[in-house]
Amino acid sequence: MSLSIDVKGVKAYGKHGVYTEEKKEEQLFLVDVKLRFEDIKESEDSLEETINYETIVQLIIDLVKKESFNLIETLAKKLLKDIEHLGNDTSVIKVIKGISVTVHKPETLLNQTTEDISVTVSEEF
Repeated sequence: MSLSIDVKGVKAYGKHGVYTEEKKEEQLFLVDVKLRFEDIKESEDSLEETINYETIVQLIIDLVKKESFNLIETLAKKLLKDIEHLGNDTSVIKVIKGISVTVHKPETLLNQTTEDISVTVSEEF
């Protein structure tokens, strides 16, 4: 059986961008994550038998706030790798088949002419 978890619109504040102004004040970033995985045993109605999305949300908020990258592409790649490690470090009886991370930066210097700027990175296993 194939399952997926979608976490959309995680609100996180951080200082990411190539311009000096972007490093001074925190900006809003929205992050979407999609995890695809396979059940390798009969599912039980237990949090220990799945991926805890509360942990994913906290990981996103912490990373966006604590680190600073010039490119949101780099931020998205780092989030993907950290989420992948989170899945590997738990005793989850699942096999992750794919992760997709989208980082939205709605408050760019282009916000007068764009609704949103985003980057998506995906990895299949």
